[in-house]
Amino acid sequence: MRLIHPVTAVALLSGILGCRSTESFAPGGLRQVTVQGLEQTVQLTPAQPDSGQEVHILSVVTNRSAGPVAVESRICGLDLAGNVALVMNYVRCAGYSQSVVLAPGDSVTGSDMRVVSSPPGSYTLLVRQLVQPSAWVEVPVVVR
Repeated sequence: MRLIHPVTAVALLSGILGCRSTESFAPGGLRQVTVQGLEQTVQLTPAQPDSGQEVHILSVVTNRSAGPVAVESRICGLDLAGNVALVMNYVRCAGYSQSVVLAPGDSVTGSDMRVVSSPPGSYTLLVRQLVQPSAWVEVPVVVR
């Protein structure tokens, strides 16, 4: 039986459940205001992965507007695109998205884990957590 580290379990559960919070789980990440007053923060860990290394992608969408905003957020992973090659290395749940209403200052969290298969170089990763309203965040990635 393989045990899961408690920090890994919390990260996976937050992504699977789409936890809502008033705190940002990705301090220092790339922040971009997307649509309807929503701010998406994306953080890669490690920030500059090696080729063949597992990378954790954490996305937090926070409502920065003065009123509530209805969103449909990914669960069980994130939508990823761009020119960096990432390989899925685990089985994920069968859910795709859930609808929530974010109060001002409230957040919804999503995460994914992949293995970098691109050779060393500079790339672009596109990350989508919100299905509705749809928003993609462009993240520069340096593979060592």
